[in-house]
Amino acid sequence: MDPEMAVYKNSMRITVGDCTYGVSVIGDGEPIVCFHGFSESGNTWDNVKLVNHAMYRIDCIGHGQSDKPRPLEPYTIPAMLEDMHTVINLAVGDKYALMGYSMGARLALLYALQYGDEVQALVLESGSVGIADETERQARVDSDEALAQNIESLDSAWFANMWANVSIFASQQSLPDAVKAKIQARRQHNQVHALANTLRGSGQGIMPYVGDELHRLPCRTLYVSGFLDTKYDGIRQSVFEGQPNVTTHCIEGAGHNTHIEQPEEFSKVVLDFLRD
Repeated sequence: MDPEMAVYKNSMRITVGDCTYGVSVIGDGEPIVCFHGFSESGNTWDNVKLVNHAMYRIDCIGHGQSDKPRPLEPYTIPAMLEDMHTVINLAVGDKYALMGYSMGARLALLYALQYGDEVQALVLESGSVGIADETERQARVDSDEALAQNIESLDSAWFANMWANVSIFASQQSLPDAVKAKIQARRQHNQVHALANTLRGSGQGIMPYVGDELHRLPCRTLYVSGFLDTKYDGIRQSVFEGQPNVTTHCIEGAGHNTHIEQPEEFSKVVLDFLRD
């Protein structure tokens, strides 16, 4: 079946095969496609303001306004990348910037390595390049499977509360209550089978290690991390700094999610990069 697209004011519904994806569009100008993090949605980018750019905020499979199929296959990395490519080409065309946060940054990195002739600029926020050590990678697969089983046996409310208290999000405790409530609502909106399938199909342990392939990135790249997020700021320094055609930036006073914790500075850093 050929892909189909329905266009509404500031949003689209694009069907690829058996799956329909939600896309919201904010702003006007040069297109930048945005991938959100695990258990989030395109609304995570609400406070990011990129003047003279149209932000195409795609809900990943199993998230937001996109379908939440029960079979595992649509959640696998190859299927996600292929569907995203079709969605982007229909919504935007074949020339665009790409930005991803956390899980979305991992997907954006893999996407750029696969479809680099289309990506004009790449922004990675708090993203991994995969796990090099096979033993550590298998341990992550096992821990993600345990988490998936817990989510399935409990509910999305349990997940939302548990996830909010993961150490990597500790700096978000100081956010305004209204902001924390929006984050919590997005997490709690998820369906348990979709979260579990995402962990099993495209979790960190499943992702191929590409830390030794960054030289293949054909587009200029920005890697952003928060100073309070020692793990991913460490990745910024040890993996991305010094790579050809890569710019890095550390945002003070922010943890893992810099675009929510420091939206004005994040927006400025990204906009300055896109304008260069």
